[in-house]
Amino acid sequence: MSTQAQELPDFDEIAETMGYLPDLDAKFQFLIDLSKRLPLIQEDEETDNFRVWGCQSSVWIVPFEDEAKKGVLNFRGKSDSVLVSGIIATALALYSGHTAEEILTIDGTAEMKKLDLESHLSPTRRNGLMGMIERIREYAAATLG
Repeated sequence: MSTQAQELPDFDEIAETMGYLPDLDAKFQFLIDLSKRLPLIQEDEETDNFRVWGCQSSVWIVPFEDEAKKGVLNFRGKSDSVLVSGIIATALALYSGHTAEEILTIDGTAEMKKLDLESHLSPTRRNGLMGMIERIREYAAATLG
């Protein structure tokens, strides 16, 4: 089972690719393809402690510290929807590999606008994405105490 966030492309690479794609169908297909590279959670991690509430689909995001780089956080996630799994992958690509302090300085809302998805997502999917960002920020803040 994959647990290494490094399997995902860099967020800027994702944003650049999304910018080149000709239409919404191609963008959604790219997200579905990203979902296959999502660092997966363990079955026993599908608990309320890691659940992201407010999403239309079931979503879990699990933080873990990089074993090679002390203080660096990575994330893995899961959803029951392949499209949402792709959206999770974009959030994980944005935040994984940073310290808690760095995570708290990243403006996730502004960064996600680079993907040009906001107007194409349903209100519940947009709320879910914002919930994912908030949950990741909560994990980072908790790490700092």
